[in-house]
Amino acid sequence: MLGFGPISKGQEDQGAEDQPVMNTGLETGNQEGADETAKKPEKVYITRMRTLKLEPFLGGTSVAQMDTVPLHFQNITFPERSNTVGSQYLANLGSPFQSNIFLDRTEKTPFLFGNVYENWLTAPEDQVYYNTTTPYTNLRYLTTLGNEATTEENFKFLFTVNVNKYLNIGVDYEILYARGLYNHNSNRNKLANIFGNYQSPRYEAFWKLSFNYMENFENGGIKDDRYITQPMLMSGGLSQYESLNIPVWMTDAKSLYRNTNFYLNHKYHLGFERMEIVKKDSVTNKKAIDSAKPDTIITFVPVSSFIHSLYVDLGQKSYSSTTANLDFYDKAFLDNGYTADTSALLEVRNTLALALVEGFHKWAKFGLTAFIEHDFRKYVRLAPNPSVLGNASYSAPYLRNVANHYESMVWAGGGLSKRSGELFTFSALAKICILGEALGDFELNGDLNTTFKLWGHPVSLSANGSIKNEQPDYFLENYVSNHFSWGNHFKHEYKTLVRGNLSIPALGFEAHAGIENLSNFVYFNTTAVPDQYTGNIQVVSLNLKQHLGAGILNWDNDVVYQLSSNQNVLPLPVFSVLSDLYLKFTLSKVLQTHLGVDCRYNTAYYAQAYMPAIGQFYNQKELKIGNYPLMNAYANFHLKRMRFFILYSHLSRFFATPNYFSAPHYPLNPAMIKIGLSWNFYD
Repeated sequence: MLGFGPISKGQEDQGAEDQPVMNTGLETGNQEGADETAKKPEKVYITRMRTLKLEPFLGGTSVAQMDTVPLHFQNITFPERSNTVGSQYLANLGSPFQSNIFLDRTEKTPFLFGNVYENWLTAPEDQVYYNTTTPYTNLRYLTTLGNEATTEENFKFLFTVNVNKYLNIGVDYEILYARGLYNHNSNRNKLANIFGNYQSPRYEAFWKLSFNYMENFENGGIKDDRYITQPMLMSGGLSQYESLNIPVWMTDAKSLYRNTNFYLNHKYHLGFERMEIVKKDSVTNKKAIDSAKPDTIITFVPVSSFIHSLYVDLGQKSYSSTTANLDFYDKAFLDNGYTADTSALLEVRNTLALALVEGFHKWAKFGLTAFIEHDFRKYVRLAPNPSVLGNASYSAPYLRNVANHYESMVWAGGGLSKRSGELFTFSALAKICILGEALGDFELNGDLNTTFKLWGHPVSLSANGSIKNEQPDYFLENYVSNHFSWGNHFKHEYKTLVRGNLSIPALGFEAHAGIENLSNFVYFNTTAVPDQYTGNIQVVSLNLKQHLGAGILNWDNDVVYQLSSNQNVLPLPVFSVLSDLYLKFTLSKVLQTHLGVDCRYNTAYYAQAYMPAIGQFYNQKELKIGNYPLMNAYANFHLKRMRFFILYSHLSRFFATPNYFSAPHYPLNPAMIKIGLSWNFYD
């Protein structure tokens, strides 16, 4: 992607983000005359940046969009960011999270007890890889104004640079720190990624190494929802109750999730060199060359590729408390005095593939790939009735006896794809487990894409789907902790998904529709333990996005309709909406400005509750969540390389019925002022 324009000395104010260019590297102006006093030509440094994302399984690439658009930048300060319309979380940025939109829920880690932190992780398919002619740095900082005891902060640093035209390296580091506006509800996350790529004609490699540390204190929610819904009753006549004074269930418990993962995809191409005739002109070469004279270049044409992918993921989760908190939990299986639960999963996955490359000859219209994969997993959990060794305590859970479970599986499969051309592209991938614990499990994936013009405007249509037959995760069948213990034998889950997408940029319109059928669906029931529904559940989803504008007045709407055929097993809100009404204009010809009010809303439903001891959202039938507008007023600005905003969050707190919960017994944060800044550097 050509995402940045020229940046020259003395010309930094031209807005590097908005001017794509075709030429790269270092250029010089023409020198007129041979006089000694003639000035040397000024060197103009051209920044060109290509950004890619990777399909992690076989390493297919696609263009990635960078986060440089000023519109809706203020959304970065909310847990949903721009990933989904609505969600459940525990009040803070960086806290355990689950999207309200079922088709937006992700599977970024194989570790069951890391699922609620996935929103903050960078999976291999999420990583952006760069190739740039000048170093690129981005600094981002978000914070709240007011009481330092409840400050919420987010800092992110990104740096990437090309060592040469083939090799790029980069690093990003992010801190999510929320002190919490409710008692014992703080969280601290540290996320680091070291990444890079090497792209030469014959050899390509992409890699990512991630270190993630996520700590959140658990309070179990507030003891009485009336502190929110009836504050005058609870406070003795005041219109609201101070959030830090609201009683919570626990003040001595915390969860800690550590994740380390490494991803490498590299491939070696076999092929031939081909001579091509090109015409040089003043754009491609500014030296004195006869532009009418043809020239030749030699290009390497790959025919086949040897591919290797390595994925290593280590997830570790602990839940500890200085007491057993038996006023909140029903049981204590291991110790009545304290809690020290732990579990872990190590996965090592190696994939070897041989690919026939699309387009090396006029009859090679498709790409064809065959592969074999080995998947090794080591599960670690507390042993039943473990004996305590030495001076084990709540802060040292690994001093308990643990049980290890190993799985080793071999998969085989292949893929067919057509990625060149705009009229029609597709890909299909199939794999089946031929050895190991998952013997007979299989997965099919595919997508179709086309682009055409309607009344002179481009229209994009796409569809994708998948079929999965898989054994439920080991931890869903076997787990031991202080407050929960289960042993299950579930049937295979069978999932079928079909989705379609329509985009008409000229009309500011997008539509996304999907239907998923779930057989033998495994979920956490009302007692917060895994259960299986042996029937079928259908989830139908329709997402409509529309931009409307008249002069400086703009209105963006993102509406999701979804229907679960069994709300008792899979509860979902029927409607979820993100609506943004704003004025868009430019001050003094340089300051892009957006002034507006946005609102998130979903219909009421029996939203899943959160269980701290296992870090999972589970079903409940006691309280409906929703039917509350979360409104925010903001001013968003973009000046040259800098974006910044000021936002008054939870504006609706002062006039809407006080029923603001993001999860049962976990209220949203009260109203506050937030500010944010993002600054790009290209040198």
